[in-house]
Amino acid sequence: MSKLEELSEGIWRVDSGRGGPSVAVSFGVHGNERPPIDAGLALVDQFRSGELELEAGSLLLIHANPRGSAQDQRWSEGGIDLNRCFHRDVLARAPEVYEEEQAREIVSCLEAHRVQVLVDFHCTVEPGERFLMHHPAVSEPAHREVVELLQAEVLLADPQLNFGSVSLDEWMSTRDRVGICYETGWIQDPANTPEAVLGEMRNVLLGQGLVAGEARRYGSKKLLQLDGFLPCAKEGFRWTEGIGVNLQDVAAGTVLGRYGDGSEEKVERGVTLIFPKKKPEMVQLGKPLVYLARRMD
Repeated sequence: MSKLEELSEGIWRVDSGRGGPSVAVSFGVHGNERPPIDAGLALVDQFRSGELELEAGSLLLIHANPRGSAQDQRWSEGGIDLNRCFHRDVLARAPEVYEEEQAREIVSCLEAHRVQVLVDFHCTVEPGERFLMHHPAVSEPAHREVVELLQAEVLLADPQLNFGSVSLDEWMSTRDRVGICYETGWIQDPANTPEAVLGEMRNVLLGQGLVAGEARRYGSKKLLQLDGFLPCAKEGFRWTEGIGVNLQDVAAGTVLGRYGDGSEEKVERGVTLIFPKKKPEMVQLGKPLVYLARRMD
C-alpha cells in the first residue's frame, strides 16, 4: 500500500515501493491561481485517504507557495515571484525572502528523489485559451509524450530560453529532464474548474503508469516557437482596440498600439502574441511589451 509522506511545508511524496518513473505535479507557484491549487490539494487528499493508490514509481506533490495561497496573493506579503527564483544565481545565494527559500526546498526535493518528469499547473489572469509550454524543441520526444496527456491544443516551445532560466519548468528542462508549464486557462473561465484540472493531473499519472487505468491522449496541437520579444520603446503605450490577447495571431504590418507621442508599434511579419502586457503597471520602459512566436506545424 502506497503511503503519503509530508516532506516539508507543501511538499508530499508517495512511493509505491516498486519500480517506475519519478514524477512531480506542482501547483500554486502563484498563490492566487485557485483552480490548480484546489485540484492539487484534492489530489493530496485522495492519496491521504487511500482513494488513490500508486501502482508503480514515485510521486511528488508540490504546493509551491502555500504562504501566498493562504493570503490569496500571487506571492507572499513582501515577497517576489516564485517563478523567477529558479535561476542558478538565485539558488546559489542565501535566501532573502520566503519565495527564495521555497525555491531551494523544491529543488532539493526534486534532486533528492531524482524526479524526471514535472508538470507545473498554472492559470492565466488575462482571458485566453489554455496552452502548454516547454523549453526544448516542439519535437523533443520525452516532452511530447507527456504533452499528449494534456488537453491544451497549443504547445509553445522556447529552446532559446527567452524567459531567462528562471522558472520551475525551465529548471527541469535545462537539466535534461521533462519540465512542462501548463496554463489551464483563464482564472475566471467557468470551465476552468478544480475538478477539470484534477482530471488532467490524474491523466498524467495514468499516462506515466503510476496509477491503474488507461490514459486519454491528445495528439493534435498547434505548435509554436518563441522567437524573442518586443520591448516597450517609449512612455505611454496603449494597445490598439482588439489587439493584445494571449496567443492571438496577427498579420504583418499590424499596429499593436501607440505611444504617448503618437508613434506606432507594429509587427513586420505575421506572429503570434505571447503574454502581452495589458495592465498599465506591467508596461515598463525597455521591458518586454509582448513576446513573439511563430508557427512550427
